[in-house]
Amino acid sequence: MPSSSSKDARITHSKPLQDSDARWVGLRSIEWIDPTGKERKWESADRKTRKGDVDAVAIMTLINRPSSKPHILLISQYRPPVGKSVIEMPAGLIDQGEEGDEGTRRAALRELEEETGYGTEKEGGKVQVVETSTVMFNDPGLTGANMKLCVVRIQLSDDSPEPVAKPEEGEFIEKHLVPLEGLYDRLKDFQRQGYAVDARLAHLAVGLDVGLGKIGGASL
Repeated sequence: MPSSSSKDARITHSKPLQDSDARWVGLRSIEWIDPTGKERKWESADRKTRKGDVDAVAIMTLINRPSSKPHILLISQYRPPVGKSVIEMPAGLIDQGEEGDEGTRRAALRELEEETGYGTEKEGGKVQVVETSTVMFNDPGLTGANMKLCVVRIQLSDDSPEPVAKPEEGEFIEKHLVPLEGLYDRLKDFQRQGYAVDARLAHLAVGLDVGLGKIGGASL
């Protein structure tokens, strides 16, 4: 029997949802005053799951092996709001007790292991969280949902075995090791294959090409 793919998932029904029936997301009406003093209103959709100051953490994972150039670890999973399987960085919600930068780093490595199997030193590799960002906002015109970004560098030997993920029930996640060089072109390849691409990941890829002078004509 052929293996299933996240691209095989499909939507069977979609309908409006009352806020009182929503488990994960809530709607808010916001009244605010603009710089001229005029009163205005805004609508926002926010997570109901936030345990502290931060909703989630995204993990930019760089894999280094002696005989190859650096790769970035990406995942794909079906996202019902989009109706497609999406190429994105590993990410997950921050749990109770994972406050502060240290808690964010623990959450990042926990989610990384669950979704991909990477993030531990069980196979003899070296794992370092080399950067933890401040709080950033995902789509500020629509939601107050926020996240931090952890940059994780993993050093492996050439013969290190592929780690085994530990997904939660209902998670169907595929791993993609992609060379960091040429990431933007690779994302366009994914789109041609029928995947959607997370905008934050695409922004990173474009930024890399701008820095190298591939876009805009002048390297930094």
